Parts: sequence; C-alpha cells; structure tokens
Amino acid sequence: MAHSELSSRLVPLSDGRPGLRGGIHVEIREPDAGSQEPESSIQNPVLDFISSDETLDRCGEIIVASGWNLYSYRRNPVFQNAHQYGDIIFTLGRALLTEVRAGKLFQRVKFATNVNPMAKIAYGLYRGKFLNAVSVGFIPLRWENGGDSKAYSRKYLEQELLEVSAVAIPANPSALALGLKSGAVEKADLSDLADLIHQTLDISEGAVVAAVEGGPALASVPGSSTQLQSPSAARYARLMSLARQLHQLLKHS
Repeated sequence: MAHSELSSRLVPLSDGRPGLRGGIHVEIREPDAGSQEPESSIQNPVLDFISSDETLDRCGEIIVASGWNLYSYRRNPVFQNAHQYGDIIFTLGRALLTEVRAGKLFQRVKFATNVNPMAKIAYGLYRGKFLNAVSVGFIPLRWENGGDSKAYSRKYLEQELLEVSAVAIPANPSALALGLKSGAVEKADLSDLADLIHQTLDISEGAVVAAVEGGPALASVPGSSTQLQSPSAARYARLMSLARQLHQLLKHS
C-alpha cells in the first residue's frame, strides 16, 4: 500500500505499524433480552456498541463495513481509554464480540468494573449517555479517492482493525461532573480511581493538591521536569491531568 497520500495523518498503532485513528459518535445500547448476555448492570457490565458505520465522517471519508479485516483485533480485543496501551490502568474491558452486522461494525464490550475503577466510571458514563463516542485505529489497505463529482474525499474499501478505544475520560470534564450529579458515577468510584493514580505514579494526594494550586509538585516527580516528550513523562502528564480533575470534583461534591 502506498502511504504517501496519507502520510500526514499516520500515527503508530498498538503493534507499532502506522495507521489512522478516527473518532465517531456511536450507537450504544444495553444487550437485547434475547441475547446471550443478561440485562446490563453493574454485576454484568456489558454494552453493545455500533463502533463504525458507512456514514460520511468529519474528514469527508467513508469506511466500507464489508472491508473490515478483524483478525488482528480479535486476537487481543481490548477496549482501552484514549488509545493508551502498555498500562493496565487504561484497560477498560474487552470485546466479547466484534463483527459486521447490516453494514455496521458491531461490538459487545464487557467492562472490567470489578478490578479497575476507571472502567467502572467509563461504564457508568457510557450507560448514562454522558459519553457517546469511540475511536477506531486501523490500517488502510485499499481505497478510492473521491473528488468534485462524489460526496466523499476518500472511501476505504478494505482496512485492518487494530484498536477500539473509549474517548479520553478527562477530555470532557463536564461528563464526569454530570455523571456524578446524576448518579451514573459514584463518588466512591472517583476516590478509588484517584487512589489508584496516586499509587501508579507513586505520589501523595498532597502532591496533586499542590499541583492544582500551582505549587512545585510537578518538578518534584521524576520524569516530569523537562523531558515532556518522553513516553514516561507523557504518561505521567495524562494521569496527573486526570488526578487534578478528580481532586476538583471530589473537593466540590
């Protein structure tokens, strides 16, 4: 495949190969009563997603559903937060099913609510309709370009699915706040996630408070001073950003 015309948009995907990522609004529903999974609940945290369809996206492109190659994704069908890999704190669950149905990419996702507070929060936000998008990561294999005579700029005819990710939980702070207010997210879940982040980063709650208030906490944490481009520093920055938001929500709730 010639990547040259897509080179400006290529990013490294979960297995290191260059590909594309794109966020789309999705259909989210609880499993039908006649499905293999009983009704969705916190004891059985399963939701059905339409993760991609053939509508025109914000880039003016179409992904043909029949062109999905699902073999690689099915080998490791994880559902991550914000395409972050290599750290279990970002693993929200796994896809029990991934298949093409009636021109759409269908997934049944089970959230890891019993072991990861971030997964529990994500499940509550999706189930409560406070989050309504996912992002797919794929390698284009075959496509056709559009033009003035066609409604699309590019149509992907064959593509290999590698990633399906929730949108970044901290990307929309109001979603957390509204979820907490509505009861879709429990205050205890936010506290548990804050504790997990503190343990993961090996920092105290006081360091987070100091950072929120503009103190010197960031400079005191290894990898956070000047090497902001390193993977460890980027990971730290993402988690610290989420820790700040959790602190603010807990403080005012």
